[in-house]
Amino acid sequence: MKKPYKGPWVFRSFLFVPGHKASFLRKASRTNADAIALCLEDAVPVREKGNARIMVKQFLTEGCFESKPIFVRINPMETGLTLRDLEGVACEDLDGFVYPMAKTPDDIKSFDAQLSLIETQMGLDKNHFSIVVLIETPLAVLNAYDIAKASERVIALLFGCEDYMAEMESRHSHHESSLFVARNLLVMAARAANIVPIDTPYVSIRDLAGLKRFAMEGRDLGMAGMLVMSPSQIEVVHSCYTPKREEIDYATDVVKAAESAEKEGHGIIVVRDKFISPPTLKQSIRLLENCMNIKKYEEF
Repeated sequence: MKKPYKGPWVFRSFLFVPGHKASFLRKASRTNADAIALCLEDAVPVREKGNARIMVKQFLTEGCFESKPIFVRINPMETGLTLRDLEGVACEDLDGFVYPMAKTPDDIKSFDAQLSLIETQMGLDKNHFSIVVLIETPLAVLNAYDIAKASERVIALLFGCEDYMAEMESRHSHHESSLFVARNLLVMAARAANIVPIDTPYVSIRDLAGLKRFAMEGRDLGMAGMLVMSPSQIEVVHSCYTPKREEIDYATDVVKAAESAEKEGHGIIVVRDKFISPPTLKQSIRLLENCMNIKKYEEF
């Protein structure tokens, strides 16, 4: 029986896999992705959704994903398939669900109530299932903070740019400038709610140079990781979202200098000829905590 994972959550790479493809599911289970979402929604044709539920449940209960947190992307409530998805795949071996096309906090509150009912029926602990919310529309972007706070189950906001761009009537542009505002707002909402911001995927699977550029831009905005569409993207994404040795060394020096200054009663901290302000110290502490979280995650 897979032990449930309850954080701290790390989503440098969040691999999405079609739930009706056994070969894809098997391959995904052998990757080093931080977390995996088995998809019952857009990636699965309507005629295959029943088979996908059966296959996902089988892979879960057979322990194929024991070594990593695992989620299922269900169909949103307006499709009428949500409850069928939950009844088909919910089990103790599942860590949570990705809820797509959320537009308002009420969407998440209703989904939370359904999860509570399922947990009671299955004899699982309260809040056994976590929620990653897909933010895919302009309305959802504007409501992102309230959505993040709609349920204590919500552990992350995940940006989905394709539906967002369709509603915005925008286009992919140089350095994704058309996504800049939405990515920023999602990061701010998630960080303000103290949950994880996850970036939209980079859909040009073979363009690893473009992927690296996109991932570094997301990291600089404050994203904690991104959705990946192929195992071939994982190594590049991890290299971008894992703190570098020089960053770790500098953060360590900052924290040690601050500790020494406090003991000696000094109010001014200088590290490598730079004055260190309280925000710099705070950021250094968080970077080192992030390194510890990644280590714990990889040992799960």
